[in-house]
Amino acid sequence: MRTPVTGLFRRLTRTPPAPGELPRAPQSLAPPLQFGRGLLQTLPGRLVILTSALLLALTIAQRTTLLPAPVDLFRKVVSLAWLGGLGWLAALAISRNRRAFLWRVRRKLILSYVFLGFVPVMLVVAFVLAGGVLLYVTVANYVFQEGYADAVEDVRQIAETAAIEIGRSPDRALAVIERKVANSTHRTLSLAVVPIAPDEAVPVAAVSGHGDLERAVASGPWQHGPPPTIVPRWVARASGFSGTIVSAAQPSSAEPLLVIRASVPTPDASRMVIADLPIDADAIARLHGRTGTTLRNMTLSGCGVPTGATTLEAHAGDVWALFRETVVSLTCVSWADGTTGTASINLDAPVGGIYERLASVNSAQLGANWSTFLKLLILLGGLFLVIQGSALVLGGVLAKSITSAVHELFIGTERVRQGDFAHRIRIDSTDQLGELAGSFNRMSASIERLLHVQREKQRLDDELRIAREIQKSLLPVRPPQMPGIDVADLCEPAREVGGDYYDFFEVGPRQLGVLIADVSGKGTSAALYMAELKGLMLALSHTERSPRRLLIDVNRLLCEHLDNRSFITMTYAVIDMAEQTLTVARAGHTPLIVVSGGRSDIVVPDGMVLGLRLPGASDRFERVLCEHTQSIATGDVIVLYTDGITEAMNGGGDMFGDEALAALLASHHALSVGGIRERVLREVKAFVGDAEPHDDMTMVVLKISGSEG
Repeated sequence: MRTPVTGLFRRLTRTPPAPGELPRAPQSLAPPLQFGRGLLQTLPGRLVILTSALLLALTIAQRTTLLPAPVDLFRKVVSLAWLGGLGWLAALAISRNRRAFLWRVRRKLILSYVFLGFVPVMLVVAFVLAGGVLLYVTVANYVFQEGYADAVEDVRQIAETAAIEIGRSPDRALAVIERKVANSTHRTLSLAVVPIAPDEAVPVAAVSGHGDLERAVASGPWQHGPPPTIVPRWVARASGFSGTIVSAAQPSSAEPLLVIRASVPTPDASRMVIADLPIDADAIARLHGRTGTTLRNMTLSGCGVPTGATTLEAHAGDVWALFRETVVSLTCVSWADGTTGTASINLDAPVGGIYERLASVNSAQLGANWSTFLKLLILLGGLFLVIQGSALVLGGVLAKSITSAVHELFIGTERVRQGDFAHRIRIDSTDQLGELAGSFNRMSASIERLLHVQREKQRLDDELRIAREIQKSLLPVRPPQMPGIDVADLCEPAREVGGDYYDFFEVGPRQLGVLIADVSGKGTSAALYMAELKGLMLALSHTERSPRRLLIDVNRLLCEHLDNRSFITMTYAVIDMAEQTLTVARAGHTPLIVVSGGRSDIVVPDGMVLGLRLPGASDRFERVLCEHTQSIATGDVIVLYTDGITEAMNGGGDMFGDEALAALLASHHALSVGGIRERVLREVKAFVGDAEPHDDMTMVVLKISGSEG
């Protein structure tokens, strides 16, 4: 039997399991994972190899040519599969090999120091990176918006100067705008002069003649669309406009195009000068020179055209270019009705180009500041490496001091496991490890005493087991089979070995003797007294028919063998089916209950306990003991029980009682003997509830069936 002391000792010393004990399950049944086998023999390893080959081929193809959209989508899926397979393989390798590289406490501590130093640094780097990205996006947007605003302002100034000259010489409108186009540095600049109707916009055809003040004239390439022939009402009322519009489909392309448009009225407000500058390759190059950024593609929402994306310039984006690409938003206007929309433009804005653009304002000062910043950054990086290295070295020294003490504890445990209880651990530190070493030394000194206690307890357990076997052999294997009597028995010890005893004896033709007794005390002595009582009853029950005379003889014999602290209570009844009588004698035991005709009678003949070794106790026993005889009939129920039934207590200290048992038997006497037994047992357990049983529960239920078969 495995006791708590042996279990504690085995856990402390890590011995193999005892005989008959189930072996402990290993922590991991999977073998360690090696690098080559992990790649070739596992599913995540094969996935990593396959996706790596595909990703390498697609990356080479991407560098050499423009990939179609489906192939580029496939490349992204392969990238995700490669990342997933790599993470899966790493998790599998850690789970398989954690005992290989983390089995020493020292390695665990050093790794914890690395994590404590590495994770905060990564957090700081992440915060700095996030702040840098935010600053980069803000500066890139600002630089682009400023450069784009300058371009809009250039176009507006061209339209404004043309409007002033046309106001001075109205008949020379075409010459003025042709000269403006010829003198402009923008190759795609287009100008038009459109009359303003007094009430509403009236379309007129464009002509190229001079002096016609009622017709619209135009000059320039107008490659992005036809020149305007009317002035929308919202532009006329606003007295001009400068901003961004989206042209209709170009003649050579089905995609819209951003156009910088400025409209300025002449001084007499009779005509409107409209200047257009499409954002084509030439304009994008000029914006790049001003801002250091390049427009790539855009997505339109509103602006008088269907929502969708249009490509300004073919570009294969690099998803890893964190400080190279950003998105800006421009407000565009529908020329027809003045409604506004948004153009989201992807910018190729390398941080170096933006810095060069900013440095061109004051190159000397910014260059000096940048050099100082680089030197300071290098100095801080070196200082960080020194601090991290020092922390790692100090962590290793501290881990060595801790693990050396743990190693001493491990050696001490091994010595104790081998049976050397005189071994002592020597740790000079005064911290918790030193206290642990002292506790271990005290524990090893007391293990011998614990083992002695364990052996003693094992001996007592063996004795209890023997007593249990003796008690089980003394009780009847099954109730007797006698015509006319149904019998059911119950015996539930409160502990491993109880003191209750019952038995049946065939004392004559159609005569059944029933015995129930309670031996004082528990354990082996009670079992031995029960064996002695059983021997006496087997010998005397065949010679004595009278329960009173039998109990007198038993008491006379037991007084010579019981010690001064032991006694026995007993009830012995003889049922004579031929005479239809019940004869009973009680030696200090609990009452006998007889249920006849639905009415319960508690039969309590006088008597005192058996086996008292006191002066005059034997004579007094004979004088006090009485014998009770009554007739029985078919359907009568006879119940013999011990005090474990009626003295069962609930949590409040109340006892079940003889009266409650008698009432319970009267209400259920029509059941079979097995049903009566189960009903009584259920009611007693329901009454007790969660309270701990304090005594054995034994009961014999007999019912006169009247049947001879």
